[in-house]
Amino acid sequence: MNDDPIDLSALDPMDDEPRWRAFVDVTLRRVDAVLAERAGREDPLDLIASWRRPLLAVAAAAIAVLVPTEIALERREARVQRVERLVAVSSRVADGGRPTAADFLRALGDARAAEGKTP
Repeated sequence: MNDDPIDLSALDPMDDEPRWRAFVDVTLRRVDAVLAERAGREDPLDLIASWRRPLLAVAAAAIAVLVPTEIALERREARVQRVERLVAVSSRVADGGRPTAADFLRALGDARAAEGKTP
């Protein structure tokens, strides 16, 4: 192991004070320039607020596609349920049972007639 002291005087910035001051001044000017450039930019809230219109357009487009799709799926589901009810009535007939008019009306999906209400 070497116990000789190491000469670090070459690393002393104050050894050449005019050069060091010039270096600090240049660095401070560069920092000021970057900060001035950042000050002209939008802050994060302005950036997020600028997304409002595109997001509203995308949301409107999504609704324009999803609502008709949901309506079509609901109609399809209603038809499937009606077919299932008709199958249940026909299976009752196949087993020898006698369905009532209310059974047929319920199977066809006319809820008002099945409940005994007249228009």
